[in-house]
Amino acid sequence: MNFEQQWTNAANTLVALVTTYGLRVVGAIIILLIGWWISRLLYKGVQRLLVRTQRIDRTITLFLANAVRYLVLVLTFSAVLSTFGVATTSFVAVLGALGIAVGLALQGTLSNLAAGIMLVLFRPFHIDDRVEAGGIAGRVREINLFYSELDTDDNVRVIFPNGKLWGEVVKVPSRNDTERVELKFTRPFSDDIETAVSRVRELVNQDRRIKRVAQIGVDTVNEANYVLVVRVWVTREQAPQVHFDLNRMVKEEFQRSAPQREEARAAD
Repeated sequence: MNFEQQWTNAANTLVALVTTYGLRVVGAIIILLIGWWISRLLYKGVQRLLVRTQRIDRTITLFLANAVRYLVLVLTFSAVLSTFGVATTSFVAVLGALGIAVGLALQGTLSNLAAGIMLVLFRPFHIDDRVEAGGIAGRVREINLFYSELDTDDNVRVIFPNGKLWGEVVKVPSRNDTERVELKFTRPFSDDIETAVSRVRELVNQDRRIKRVAQIGVDTVNEANYVLVVRVWVTREQAPQVHFDLNRMVKEEFQRSAPQREEARAAD
């Protein structure tokens, strides 16, 4: 009888535990699913609401949408703990104590978070701006809390820690409408400088895409040659093509003038 009684008591205890904690586990799973669903719903809702307003930058839209989603997930986790009888006040106290230790261990991550907040608040650059940082150049596609995403010229997605974009020097070429194009041409030492400069200047003045001529002159002088430098200002969109076209036109001009110089020397 004692043995049967022990088994009966154990079975009753097991049933009581399953009944009590089983329902709590089921409730916790339901709360997690609902919280996850609500976080995604609010994330998309905030994005759709803010996208309609042209005054709000896309950077702030993504930041606020992510903040709302993470807030809902934190509240969901607190509700799950409450279903198991864990007091949220004591949980917050424990979380605060652990936060100090975690903060020391995750200094780099927290610095990226702080940098992400500063990027959103001060907005030194925006979505679709072209930036150059850490030896990488590309267009900004997304700015998150901890990292940003850039697409390089060869269409490679680069993940950039926000600390690198806030704590270091970042170039934003797309912020200005014009760009300076610099070209260099190596000429033989016997070639007349004034003639070469005048030919290059004439070609540059004929190009209507050039907004302003900065300098045309001799950059360096070597034993066997000298180097002409040309600096002109053009619109940013046309800068690459102007660079290619001027290189080609100047080369063709110097090729045409080469036989004439040889004939003049022979006549002398």
